Amino acid sequence: MVIVGGGFAGAATAYALSRRPGAPSVVLLERERGPGHHASGRNAALGRQLVDDERVTDLTLRGAAFLRDPEPSFSDTRLWSPVGSLLLADSEADARALAGRAENRSIAHERVSMAEAAQRFPLLDGAAGAGGIYVPGDGVIDVHGLLMGYLRGATRRGASVELGAEVSFIERENHGAGDFVVGTRRRSVRARCVVVAGGAWTARVAGLAGARDPGLSPIRRHLLVTAPVPSIDPMAPFVWHLGAREYYARPEGAGLLLSGCDEAITEPGAVSVVPSVVERTAETLAHAAPALAELGVARIWACQRTFTPDRRPLIDWDPEVPGLFWVAGLGGHGATASQAIGEDAATAICNRLGGRAADDARAE
Repeated sequence: MVIVGGGFAGAATAYALSRRPGAPSVVLLERERGPGHHASGRNAALGRQLVDDERVTDLTLRGAAFLRDPEPSFSDTRLWSPVGSLLLADSEADARALAGRAENRSIAHERVSMAEAAQRFPLLDGAAGAGGIYVPGDGVIDVHGLLMGYLRGATRRGASVELGAEVSFIERENHGAGDFVVGTRRRSVRARCVVVAGGAWTARVAGLAGARDPGLSPIRRHLLVTAPVPSIDPMAPFVWHLGAREYYARPEGAGLLLSGCDEAITEPGAVSVVPSVVERTAETLAHAAPALAELGVARIWACQRTFTPDRRPLIDWDPEVPGLFWVAGLGGHGATASQAIGEDAATAICNRLGGRAADDARAE
């Protein structure tokens, strides 16, 4: 089996497959010289369990459980810092709905007013909103430790990880059985299954095998780190205000990491910062949380997340190309949900391939 992409989608799938007896052998091909160069390494690292979509919440709950208690050999660092979160809403009805959903999913929480939220995160003093919920079980993720844990765990169990290995062609040898030859600049690999998990490039990679784009959209978002904030508690909960003026914030070093949750569809690649976004973020925060808007900016970067049309991860066989499997569109919760996504992908792959692909990927 060949997995194309060494971010969370591909690495978690390789890790999950490596743990299953009789699963296909894995060759993971990553186009960059290091893993996590794009979305997986540039995100805000927020471990939020209760998200907008119930099916995605299924994944984040399972993924968070793993992050809190991974196998002892998985990582040398603590993957999950349980700082908690403040999920805030514009209206009382929306705040009640958040609490109701948390209750239905058995997520420990407590209702908070804006004044009570400001007690936990003082820079919310004067912020707009109707309160929301405090979720003590949410946290901040060590995204580097998580990604490297997947890759190390997979290679310990026999997977091969090749960096700087951009896929240049995918040829289908046996259209009925789905046999492939996957080529890079260095070599080609025969495989009975190809997993396309290339983040923003996934549709392009799948197109090499003749698959249609399911409507994946690479979307740029900006994050910034403020100048030092003397009063901030480094273990304060992160804040995520949902609604018309969405933003999130968490302690980062001596300052805060902030985003005004901007979105713009872009081409796959290393996205550049749009200078005007700082002004737009300040405008968003000036209305929503004035104290945050007054903080100076120390640095800013852009990340690129990829979404499906319904904003749910695509974890499934291609309907038209036998042997091609999609792990794509992880969107904004890929780090939290990655372990569950990898497990679901491995289950679907092994259920279909069974033992016939135990020696799947072969170099030429």
